[in-house]
Amino acid sequence: MDELRATLRRTAPVVTTAACLIVVFLLVPLLVILPVSFSAGTFLKFPPSALSTRWFSEVFTDPDWQASFLQSLKVAGVATVLAVPAGTGSALGLRRVTRGRRLLRTVLIAPMVIPQLVLALGLYLGVQDLGGTAGVKTLMLGQAVLAAPLVYLTVSSGLASVDPALSRAAQSLGHRWPSVLLRVELPLVARSIAGAAVLAFGLCFDESVLSYYLSPPGQETLPTRIWLQASQQASPAIAAVSSLVIGLAIALIGLSAILTRRKS
Repeated sequence: MDELRATLRRTAPVVTTAACLIVVFLLVPLLVILPVSFSAGTFLKFPPSALSTRWFSEVFTDPDWQASFLQSLKVAGVATVLAVPAGTGSALGLRRVTRGRRLLRTVLIAPMVIPQLVLALGLYLGVQDLGGTAGVKTLMLGQAVLAAPLVYLTVSSGLASVDPALSRAAQSLGHRWPSVLLRVELPLVARSIAGAAVLAFGLCFDESVLSYYLSPPGQETLPTRIWLQASQQASPAIAAVSSLVIGLAIALIGLSAILTRRKS
């Protein structure tokens, strides 16, 4: 144990330096986007020669950006509604499984490690084989598949702090499983479920790969429109929208952290 502690003390400066470099590498692009979004120029340029809020005004008044924003809200909202019951039910059900739990857990979190491009193509071809046409509903289903594992992990983390004896005690007092679920287990993990819903919404709102391949023409989500605009013209409006999305993501993460924070 003493040798391990001595090794950790020796390697601590190296690990800390590496962690700081990684954080800087991840944050520098974000720090560049924010000043560019306030540029008064016509093209993307860093640092901007002058500052202005013209591009934020253009984004808020442009019907195309508004339609894409509303489309993202709609798709993310429906996907969250589908993902939260699926992930929560999986967490509650797997808690009662004694055999094969590791295998089932691996299956449940598999969508998080499968390349999104593979998932998009699978959904597209699967819907076509069934005689349908991939569209907004397919996109909602695909985003729900991506968000369900996140909900499962968040709710499972909340359930880990719940004593299983509480459920057994309720059963011994005459409550059956539906009553135990509604009156004991769900209230105890309600904050975790709410936090998981916020995270799932943020993930679906900012998802880009499935949106790019499954969004019908004229019904693009906000990430898809950002990509299309970036491929056509280098306008600072793209940076303005990106700054708004970053702010929304930070707000959702903070809200989720508040909701899932355990009481002492």
